[in-house]
Amino acid sequence: MRLIHSALIGALAVAGAAATAAAQQPAPTTAQAGAYGARAGRRAHGERAGRGGADRALLHGIQLNADEQARLKAVHEKYAAQLAAARKAEAPRMKAMRDARQRGDTAAMRSLRASMQKDHGQGFAVREQMQRDIRAALSPEHQARFDANVAKQKSRFARGAKGARPRG
Repeated sequence: MRLIHSALIGALAVAGAAATAAAQQPAPTTAQAGAYGARAGRRAHGERAGRGGADRALLHGIQLNADEQARLKAVHEKYAAQLAAARKAEAPRMKAMRDARQRGDTAAMRSLRASMQKDHGQGFAVREQMQRDIRAALSPEHQARFDANVAKQKSRFARGAKGARPRG
């Protein structure tokens, strides 16, 4: 009994020391935290965390010049209001999905997810047109890389739709 009691006290002492040491470490800077730190920094300044995620994937490996950056900015400004309206239109369905998930109602989640896949809504059409305009704003050599990124994204979405978790 004494042996168990001593081992338990020793384990608690080690756990307490580890927790104290971890609490005394300085918080990582944005450079140390990597991409997550950068996102957290944007959130602190009032920006949405997910903004531009799809564009980042489509423009992966493309070094934009100043002219292309200006054209892409114009494309984003052109579609900003339409995308905001599409997000607002999808808000009730997204809220219903979140509520079903929190209740643990898997049947409702399955039904809502299936209806979303069947009916992409207005946001899907806006994003498709925006993607065409982004491609047109790129130089011909960057368009080839953009097309490869689009194909990669479509294959990842197709795998995800079949139940496989996309990796990579």
